[in-house]
Amino acid sequence: MTELPLLLLVTLLIVSALWLRSEFSQRLGEQRANALFNNTLIGMARISPHGRWIAVNPTLCRILDTPAGQLIGRHWLDILDPDERAIAEQRFAEACALPGSEFTHTHRLKQAGPIARYVSLAFQPVWDKKSEISYFTLLIEDITARHEAERKLSRQVARSEAMVELPQRAETLSEPTFMQYATGEAERLTGSQIAFMHFVNDDEESIELVAWSNNTLAHYCHATYQSHYPVSEAGIWADAIRQRDVVIVNDYAQASNRRGLPEGHSPLHRLLCVPVIENGKVCMVTGVGNKSTPYGETDVDTVRLIGNETWRIARRARVDKALQLAMQVVNASPVVCFRWQASNGWPVVFVSDNIRQWGYTPEQLITGQPLFADIVHPEDLPRVADEVMRHTASGCSNYEQEYRLITAEKQLIWVVDRTQVIRDTMGLPLFYDGVLTDITDRKTQQLLLADNLKQQQALNKRLEEANNQLLQSEKMASIGQLAAGVAHELNNPIGFVHSNLGTLDGYLHDLMAIIDGYEQATTEHCTDPAVLGKISRLREERDFAFLKADIFSLVAESKDGLNRVKKIVQDLKSFSRVGEQEWQEADLHQGLESTLNIVWNELKYKCQIIKDYGDLPPVYCLISQLNQVFMNLLVNASQAIDKQGTVTLRTCCLDNDKVCIEISDTGCGIPAEHLSRIFDPFFTTKPVGQGTGLGLSLSYSIVQRHQGQLTVRSTPGQGTSFRVILPIHPSTASTPAPEAAR
Repeated sequence: MTELPLLLLVTLLIVSALWLRSEFSQRLGEQRANALFNNTLIGMARISPHGRWIAVNPTLCRILDTPAGQLIGRHWLDILDPDERAIAEQRFAEACALPGSEFTHTHRLKQAGPIARYVSLAFQPVWDKKSEISYFTLLIEDITARHEAERKLSRQVARSEAMVELPQRAETLSEPTFMQYATGEAERLTGSQIAFMHFVNDDEESIELVAWSNNTLAHYCHATYQSHYPVSEAGIWADAIRQRDVVIVNDYAQASNRRGLPEGHSPLHRLLCVPVIENGKVCMVTGVGNKSTPYGETDVDTVRLIGNETWRIARRARVDKALQLAMQVVNASPVVCFRWQASNGWPVVFVSDNIRQWGYTPEQLITGQPLFADIVHPEDLPRVADEVMRHTASGCSNYEQEYRLITAEKQLIWVVDRTQVIRDTMGLPLFYDGVLTDITDRKTQQLLLADNLKQQQALNKRLEEANNQLLQSEKMASIGQLAAGVAHELNNPIGFVHSNLGTLDGYLHDLMAIIDGYEQATTEHCTDPAVLGKISRLREERDFAFLKADIFSLVAESKDGLNRVKKIVQDLKSFSRVGEQEWQEADLHQGLESTLNIVWNELKYKCQIIKDYGDLPPVYCLISQLNQVFMNLLVNASQAIDKQGTVTLRTCCLDNDKVCIEISDTGCGIPAEHLSRIFDPFFTTKPVGQGTGLGLSLSYSIVQRHQGQLTVRSTPGQGTSFRVILPIHPSTASTPAPEAAR
């Protein structure tokens, strides 16, 4: 039995004493008793032993919002909520059975409006002289406001206890179990019968059901459901996502936007859904339903607090779990994570545990024993510090460095440091977050590769020199083969020049004799016919007229012969100086003509030369090496012709950036089985002593060096055609020629 308020007890004692008829008549008059009954601020009434109203005061009528006429004669239990009547009737019976007992209790009145009202009731039986109950005195006080304050306080206490309990439960429960526990708390604190929580994906277009309360699963919802589904397919509760606001439905049957419930789902009468919004996005929804009374703002606050705290804990747990997994991955890998403070000495504020692989512990580096700067190789430290300062000053947020570290065992390792600069709102650096990867093996391989590259470059240089020597040797061998023809070509002009010089010597003697005769006659001023006749005979004998005409022809022919000798010598000199020319623009037609002049003696007795020259631009090339290609192809064409044949030279442009030189012959051709090998070094089909097998191989290499193509078409018995395709501006032309070629 609850204690009555002091005022109520005092009033009850006074009224009970007044209503004792014998005492009342002795101490107060009837008029004063009625005045107190009608004007007191507390509801007062008399009730028959059978529980019927006998008399009620105006205050009681106001509290019950019912006229006295509608109360007199009715049972007093009719004013109570049906759920309250059983306990009230039991207490009333106890008061009737026990003399001297009193009945006090708090009850909820029958609800006539949207707000439930509560009253405090105090009964006192009045006994007559026969020890029978004459009537009951009843005092009623409206405690709705106080009751609501107590309920709010109780809810706040319960809610506070739940909020304290949530993080504690999260430490021992798995995420699904914790989420289910949280839904149960939302259900309990709001007096609901069902509760659920959904995660909302980042796109806010799909959701994940993460928990239903135990009570919901056990007693209310047996529907088959999917954990993931689109927001567009969700029911009225998802308006919390779509509208980003609280959804309260206190009459689900009359809701215009309800979508129906799946088979097996519990009936809905009332529904409250509250979204959790973070960074402008709905990330979770907490819902409760089927509360016995309408949902209000207190319920909204409760669900919002539970939902927000649950989301915060779940998100933090997921972040912590992801961080733990990441750290497990980091610690299991050779990658070491650091955070340095942006101050002198780069003090370490965090380092992953796998720093132990280098012989240090995280505690050592965090306490500065040693400082990070102390484990950087002294030779690398100035460079590293300078790079850090430059990157920081430039406002760079990410940069990468390579340097050496000294392990605790005094071993050197190479690391690549990928650093992110963390800055404050003013742009000043706060921390350097570095990820260090051991690249010692890679660096060792790079150093070995660099050493191998130097050796390879030296070897390539030697090979280039050997190639140039081989090219020179092949040229000289070719010239050696052509030496007899070249000598013959030289002997022809030299022979007639020598003969002409002998004839010219006789001419000069005759001319001198004639000149001497004229000088003698001129000196003696001779007019003697005999002397003049002698001079005339001398002119006839010496054939002065022929000498006069032939001597100039003789000199011109000799000069031409000497020019031919000079040209052959110049072509030989130019041809034999392999590699002495640098990359330069050259006229390929001039190169062909020069080469033809060199090999002419090889061709002229059995080959008819046909020239079909197109319009070629200057080509960037090593012209002396291309001349070697032309010579090899021309000599091969000549040697392929047994008695008489034709050698055709064709040139043209291709695709505006290439030129084509084609040398075709009508010789014996190349057997099909040899076509795939003709460019192999030392392969030849010529008899021993007539070829080295290097001509076409070197030609192929030269054309490749010019980024060109050397192809062949041949039909045995009909002839062969070699085609040289060259770019007008090869990319290799931009690189210096090898030392040996300069």
